Amino acid sequence: MENHSDNHGRAHPRQREVKLPPLPPGLEVYRPADVLGSSVLVVEDEAAMLQQLRIDLQDLGYRPSVAATVAEAQDVLEHERVAAVLLDLVLDEREDSGFELLTWIRQHHPGLPVIVLSAAQVNSASIRRAYELGASSYFVKGNVPMAHIYSDLAARLVERGTGRPGNYRFGRLEFDPTHRIIRLGDSEARLTQQQTALVLFLAQGSKPATARDLIQAGLFRNNAAHSTVHSALLTLRRRLDDLQPGLGATFVHASARGYSLVAVHE
Repeated sequence: MENHSDNHGRAHPRQREVKLPPLPPGLEVYRPADVLGSSVLVVEDEAAMLQQLRIDLQDLGYRPSVAATVAEAQDVLEHERVAAVLLDLVLDEREDSGFELLTWIRQHHPGLPVIVLSAAQVNSASIRRAYELGASSYFVKGNVPMAHIYSDLAARLVERGTGRPGNYRFGRLEFDPTHRIIRLGDSEARLTQQQTALVLFLAQGSKPATARDLIQAGLFRNNAAHSTVHSALLTLRRRLDDLQPGLGATFVHASARGYSLVAVHE
C-alpha cells in the first residue's frame, strides 16, 4: 500500500521525485514517501526481536537506532534527532524500566511518538498505565502482524506527534497547540500559526534543530535564508517575553548545534 504525492501521477513543480524502495516480502504496509528516511529508535533487549525490527525498518526505508537499556535509549535521545520510538515495556533491568523510560520521554520530548510493544503476558492494567503515561499506540508482540505495527508507525510519523489531544508542559510553561496559546501561571500569549508550528516541531525532536532542519520540515520556503529562520525564532522569543521578561531566551534555547526547548522551572 503506497501513497503518491500527486493524484494525477505527476510530480509537483520544483519537487524532487522520491523513489520508494521495494517492499520486503510479507510487509505490505502503509508507507508514505514523506516519512521515509525518518530516524526510529528501537528499545528492545531481546536480541532476535531487536534484529528483526532493525532489519525491517531498514528495508522499509527508515533509519533505525537501537538500544537495549534505559540508559542507552536516553543517550540516543539526547544526542540524535529521533522521529519515533518503538519501546519494549519489559526490559531486563527492572520490571518498571519500560514505564520509567516512557515517563522520561514524555517529560523531555513531549511530542515524540512512542509505540509500545509488550510481552504476550500483558494485562489490562499495563495497557491502561502505558496510555496514561503517554503511549501513542500499544501492541502485544505476537498478537498482531508486524505489518500492522509498521503501518501504525508511519501514521504516527505523518501526525508528527502522539495523535492524542491535550497540551504540552515544559515545567511551569503550558503549550496548547490547538488554540495556539502558551501559558505561564495566569498569563497567556497567543502565537501565530508559524510560531505554533515551530514550537511543535522543536517539542517533537530529540536534539537541537538547525535552520536547515526547519526549512526541510516545510516550516519555511525551500529557498529561505538561514537568517530568515533566525529572525522567526527571535520574533517567537519576543512574543514569549510578553509573558515574562527573558522567558523567550530561556525557553527557546539557541546554540551552535541548533535550536531546542528547555523546561521552565522556578
